[in-house]
Amino acid sequence: MRFSRNISTKLVCDMKKLNALFASFLFFTAGVSAQIYNIIDYGAKADGKTINTKFIQAAIDRCAQTGGKVIVPAGVFVTGTLYIKNNVTICLDEAAKIMGSSSFSDYPDNEVNYKNFFTHFPDGSSRTNKALFFAEGISNIAIIGKGTIDGNGTSADFNLGDDALSAKSKERPCTILFVNCKKITLMDIHLTNPAYWLQNYINCDGIHLKGLTIYNHSNYNVDGMDIDSRNVLIEDCNIDSDDDAICFKSNSRNNICENIVVRNCTIASNCNAIKFGTTSIGGFRNINISHCTIKGSAESPFYQWQKILRSIDLPITVISGIAIEMTDGGVIDGITISDIKMTEVQTPLFLFLGNRGRKQVGDTLVAPVGKMENILLRNITATSHSKMASSITAFPGYYVENVKLENINLTDMGSGDSDDAKIILPEKPTGYPENRIYGDIYPASGIYIRHAKNIELNKIKLDLRNKDFRSAVIMEDVIGSKINGLRSQLPSGELPVIKLINCKSFILSNPVFTDTTKAYVGIIHTALKEVIIKKAKLYKGWIKEID
Repeated sequence: MRFSRNISTKLVCDMKKLNALFASFLFFTAGVSAQIYNIIDYGAKADGKTINTKFIQAAIDRCAQTGGKVIVPAGVFVTGTLYIKNNVTICLDEAAKIMGSSSFSDYPDNEVNYKNFFTHFPDGSSRTNKALFFAEGISNIAIIGKGTIDGNGTSADFNLGDDALSAKSKERPCTILFVNCKKITLMDIHLTNPAYWLQNYINCDGIHLKGLTIYNHSNYNVDGMDIDSRNVLIEDCNIDSDDDAICFKSNSRNNICENIVVRNCTIASNCNAIKFGTTSIGGFRNINISHCTIKGSAESPFYQWQKILRSIDLPITVISGIAIEMTDGGVIDGITISDIKMTEVQTPLFLFLGNRGRKQVGDTLVAPVGKMENILLRNITATSHSKMASSITAFPGYYVENVKLENINLTDMGSGDSDDAKIILPEKPTGYPENRIYGDIYPASGIYIRHAKNIELNKIKLDLRNKDFRSAVIMEDVIGSKINGLRSQLPSGELPVIKLINCKSFILSNPVFTDTTKAYVGIIHTALKEVIIKKAKLYKGWIKEID
């Protein structure tokens, strides 16, 4: 299996291109400082009451004529929608706050030219596309400084519940909605209390998000950042989000979300910390995430997982530390995630290929089935707090392909009993992809893999905090898999460490046998000739057929 080397080589080449692009951002933000426009000079009042939309917009419009900085000084400036223009940097003083208006009436609808799933209905008609900061087709824009942007998301006007249950809820304004823009920089800003998605970048090219402090617990559906763009660098950010923290989207088959680097971020969430999907119409390609810490949020006002799911042993948890989901006919190809530390997660790793048939805007044909391939996850440590194991799954007739897990250390909750070990997970290709899609208990304690090809587990360590009767690793309908150097606690009872169901071409290398009185590998509808063992001192009964 050589795909991981190819991915790494390609990422090194693309990083050189990205570094050159980000250097041009720094040149832009430094070079526009000669022209300065203070919003106070255009009538803005820092009293926390006056609606300053027309005053701040006047400063932006004037700045766009020359290029330069719009200065937001100390104080609280309430405003409705602001339209960002070419060559404008908005600079917030450390004591400055831009506060979104609490009223829907201050956020006009916005027609978007670029048709995609977020901004348009499936028939091609426009959604409302409200936002506090809005731009389409604009270049060289930045929001910098150590001030705060507050979306006023707790306003009664925006108290509309989860957008999955209310069409009106989808009309809440994003804090930032940039479409088809180029060269975007956000640096050192504190972003908080959005009414809806905090940052939404659609079909943009060249984004640098650096040193952002994000705190989102104001409402439902308040993702930390939603990225459907290319050539993106996200670094040194501190994110605490009630919904997904860093979320990659793909809203159109005409463009791929690609060439992205995420590094050195601290990520807390009550949903998924790092997520690909669920909207995945075009796909995700060449994305590298490294040196990040994932943990539970500081608070959880909307999601009480311990109350609604069985066997969650902490009151506040991340759903999945890493969730890679393809459900809408796109392609996932070339994802590398490395050097990640997770605590307080329900499920460390969740990879899912499904088929809910979401169509491209304007399409009349049935959406294709997507693909998920060439994924490398390495140098990851995690402590989990549920009975929902890490998983890689697809559905009958379709496969996740070419996935390598390397140097993964998982400390799982355990506590699975003999009945849990007998659970058969249903097939759910059209379901909403979340770790609990198959139920809140899996039959494996560590890793569950179903409908996959060319899977490699290298130097995996699986520990348990509590006694568990489930097998550590289960593979079902897996063709071409390797496990090398697995270290796992033994299940209580008689089940083997590894269970193979209807598998072909399985290679086990360097196993660590700690109990030679029971089988290490159990096979169901898997021929003995399909199992090869290397670099091991075998004992009688190391493999056997089981029920």
